[in-house]
Amino acid sequence: MILAVVQAVLLVVGAVVLSVVQRGQDRTLALTFLLFSGTVVAGVDPLYRAVDPLLGGRNVLTLVCDVLMAAGTSTLLWGVAKAVGAARPWMRRAVVASCSVVVVAVVTAFVLLDPVPTTTTFMLAVGAQPLAAVYSIVQTTYLGVALGATGLICVLRIREARTGPDRVGLWALVAGGVFGVVRMVVVAVMDLAHVAGRVDVTRALALPYDVTTPGAVLLVASGMLLLVLGHRLWQSRRTRALQDALRRLEPVHARLGTDNEYPDSDDPATRLSRLIVEVNDGARRHRTPLSPADQAALAEAEAVLAGT
Repeated sequence: MILAVVQAVLLVVGAVVLSVVQRGQDRTLALTFLLFSGTVVAGVDPLYRAVDPLLGGRNVLTLVCDVLMAAGTSTLLWGVAKAVGAARPWMRRAVVASCSVVVVAVVTAFVLLDPVPTTTTFMLAVGAQPLAAVYSIVQTTYLGVALGATGLICVLRIREARTGPDRVGLWALVAGGVFGVVRMVVVAVMDLAHVAGRVDVTRALALPYDVTTPGAVLLVASGMLLLVLGHRLWQSRRTRALQDALRRLEPVHARLGTDNEYPDSDDPATRLSRLIVEVNDGARRHRTPLSPADQAALAEAEAVLAGT
């Protein structure tokens, strides 16, 4: 109960923080936080017991939470892929298609299950039904594969991390992926054992389940937050470096540069690129050799632009 509340608070705060930090940018990871928040908040026992009876009292809220978790895991995979530059059109199509299949399968299995009254231990109550194993294993496999794929993408991109928070965030997502895969195996074994009547096996695996489930959520949530904060930190450093280069190059441009009548821009990288071109054009047009100081300012500006 306490751990569920902690997860809920972390995810709600994270969703708010990311909505603010990513203002004006791609908000896929903020949407992921929001979906995970809905899943965990709705699953807090007192709230669940209060809301589910309003939906018919047959654990429809469990289905809603599981669908939100599948959707959140999908946006996580896609959002992390975009954040690290690994997103591809085929990946988006595969994520959407697989998530759709999982949702249809989960909803179908839930509808066909023999209903039980509102309970916060849904799988314990219906786990003896074969359809319950289908319901649980389908979604858990999808979550495990998606988290594992997210972790793999992060492993392949760790060397490209540009800040400390980026690097720590990627490793947290890798660890979250490992937890997700382990949880997938644990849940599948628990579900099959329950259907087979081996409740002793189910109980023996309760501890790994209780560790990997919140562990995956907390690691993935922390990783996403650090990844976005790391990107914001890099952007701040990049903007500062570009503005410093602009200040050093502007006197050279005022003396030697030509006005090529480029459109105005508020982007410092665009402005710096324009100044570099116009200084080079001016030096060639006037056949004026650049002084060592001017050459150093121009070379530094080109290095800053190339590095950003």
